[in-house]
Amino acid sequence: MENILINLFIIILAVQADYIGLQSGPQKSVDVFDTFIPPDQFFTKYVIPGTPVLFRGAAKTFPAFTKWTDEYFQSLPESDTFTVFAEEGKKENRNDGSKHLTFSEFLNVYKEEDIYYVNPVPPFLASDIPLHLPLNCPFVVNNLLADNVMWFSSGGTKSVWHNDAYENINCLMRGKKWFIMANRSETHQKAHIDNREGFYSSVDVENVDTDKYPGFKDIQFYNVSMEAGDCLYIPWFWFHHVNSIGSNLAVNIWWRSYRSPLVCEDKTQLTLDQLHFRDGDENDDGDMPLSEAAHQMIYMHDRMYTEETIDWPGFLECVGPALDERGMHHITDADIRRLFKLLDSDEDELLNYVEIDNILTVFPKFLRQFKDEL
Repeated sequence: MENILINLFIIILAVQADYIGLQSGPQKSVDVFDTFIPPDQFFTKYVIPGTPVLFRGAAKTFPAFTKWTDEYFQSLPESDTFTVFAEEGKKENRNDGSKHLTFSEFLNVYKEEDIYYVNPVPPFLASDIPLHLPLNCPFVVNNLLADNVMWFSSGGTKSVWHNDAYENINCLMRGKKWFIMANRSETHQKAHIDNREGFYSSVDVENVDTDKYPGFKDIQFYNVSMEAGDCLYIPWFWFHHVNSIGSNLAVNIWWRSYRSPLVCEDKTQLTLDQLHFRDGDENDDGDMPLSEAAHQMIYMHDRMYTEETIDWPGFLECVGPALDERGMHHITDADIRRLFKLLDSDEDELLNYVEIDNILTVFPKFLRQFKDEL
């Protein structure tokens, strides 16, 4: 009965012409695989070009897929003491409040209250989620993992139209999700991201005003419907809206964008509790390693949206502040210019993705020459 109601709800949404994603022509679909693919194939075919892909049923092998019932959660003693964060307002607007409560308290009220859970997977559940095969590569594990997030609601959550500063694989444990997406490079000027610091739009996703937001009439939208057990790759900075339908539980892994080919050997199956996520941290001073901070700032520069390259002025805008924040004021613009030229292997005064990715190995070597001064 629940599946019938859910499918009926999707049909009702599809005929609401004002709902986001329905303002332009036919929607595009994404490639679909019946299971995960290896990391080298995943990065080469999908991550490097920035193309979404759906892995149908891939999460059904996760222990969490069968174990994670509300009854199982309540049976764990940690649920009574572990504090979680719940957002108020299932239709997200990023101005609603939030509250902290124990995991057990959340389980007791989430079906009745207008709240949803958004936290990293609790430590006592992390061993139930294996690292997804497309990410099971030593370089990714050691350098790129940023965060994991568990999304949990009774259904009816609707995200704002937004994009994220990370690559993302979202795996659905229960319920259905409907993703509306758009390519960042094709639609940057049309997406109406008017809250730049938070990477989201003020548009009402259920009632798009095309007079106020005319760009939506010209966007080529992608439409992806997820069933329980599916995993979806959402490329870095792709615009998207998520509608969660029915009792809903998902886990996503975020990682920092890296657009160079990978050679993955010595793969060992790891679970979330064995992984180290670095979302803005951490060297001995509690900061993200400088090479990673600079790499991320470059990827987030406005020019990367449209040109997918960074020029010298843009490079200086990113690397200069990263150095200043670490107190490295003795490194001059001329020094940074030398770093730019070291990375610019084709000497065209532009850094492409591969050249930018090299900063992860070149930057530490570059900094060693200043070791005596630091």
